Amino acid sequence: MTLPRPPSKLWIRIAIAVLAVAGIGIAAMVGLIWFALEGFASCRNVVLSSTRSPDGTKAVFVFRQECNATVPDSTYASIAPMDRTFSPDRNHAFLGFAGHAEILPSWRGSNVVEIAMMPGVEGGFIRHDEKVGSIRIDYK
Repeated sequence: MTLPRPPSKLWIRIAIAVLAVAGIGIAAMVGLIWFALEGFASCRNVVLSSTRSPDGTKAVFVFRQECNATVPDSTYASIAPMDRTFSPDRNHAFLGFAGHAEILPSWRGSNVVEIAMMPGVEGGFIRHDEKVGSIRIDYK
């Protein structure tokens, strides 16, 4: 006695449904992994303060770069013109160090910036420039 064979169209529909479910599952897994890795590897810059020059054309921007748990936060200072939005990518930092310390900038005229750090830097400097264009940086 032989069993009746289901129609071949039914088998094709079942196979297509199984492949569709498997494909959606694989796409969802890839999406979740990508989302997790993207969040893990990303950093963001948070502007902490800005101090305008006496002539109002530029400012010292103090910002912190916050990354994931495996990368310590870093603190930076940059000078940027006031006529456009500040961007750490466009206005490179003249001062940078790992960790947290309050940077207290003050202008002495339009071409000298005095920088004090409270408390001092413990983790070492990433960057410590003495000049930014024609602007002299004095560290206390």
